[in-house]
Amino acid sequence: MALRVQVHPTAWVDRYDRGQVVRVGRGRQNEVRVGHQPVQGRWTVSKVHAELAWDGTRWSTTNVSDKPGLLQVYEPGYEEVVLEPGRPWVPVRHRWSCAFGRPGHRVHVVCATDDHRGPAVAPLPADAAPETGLPDLGEDPTTGLDEYVALRLTPLERDVLLAYYSGFTLLPRPDTLEPRSHDEAARRLGRSKDSTRKAIERVNDKVGQLADAPAVAVGRNVSAEVGRWLARTGVIDPD
Repeated sequence: MALRVQVHPTAWVDRYDRGQVVRVGRGRQNEVRVGHQPVQGRWTVSKVHAELAWDGTRWSTTNVSDKPGLLQVYEPGYEEVVLEPGRPWVPVRHRWSCAFGRPGHRVHVVCATDDHRGPAVAPLPADAAPETGLPDLGEDPTTGLDEYVALRLTPLERDVLLAYYSGFTLLPRPDTLEPRSHDEAARRLGRSKDSTRKAIERVNDKVGQLADAPAVAVGRNVSAEVGRWLARTGVIDPD
């Protein structure tokens, strides 16, 4: 599988190889057909609206329509972007979505590729110290730190992150992106609120050791800023 495309919320799915240009629009000649029903008597999707193509390193999306404001692109951890006619857009990560049409009448196309993973927390190195998840660097504590961005999580701690922040990984993008409350996270985990809060405190302590981690990742705090960072780095990637 090079590129997997799903028209949301239907069950229609197809797969494409790198050499293929995938055209999206309402016309029957497109590989992916969306917006082929008029809304209040008006078309909100062009006959050919977008093209997805491999640019040599990643999949690029280009708005080939002449209708402004009718194509939005989004990948977890980043802001939704309006892609104007003639403009290309390349996602950083390997999962993204395109929204065609006017607000309230959008058709979503969800994409995923196995050609790249984008930035993510690196695998735990073999010489990592068990208490921190960082490599044993010997006498010089700064040697090699730039080579590793590792976060060691127990299965419970990863489940805790998902209980609070899984909404930040969803495609299409939810209308509201906020972490769940301690009460709701505890219900999802089937644990006491105190146990859940202690677990998120341990996770924040580990996250806070990373150089680019949000400053708000301390104690028992949960925030949208941390959720975006987790989604952007791939810590809570559903794959």
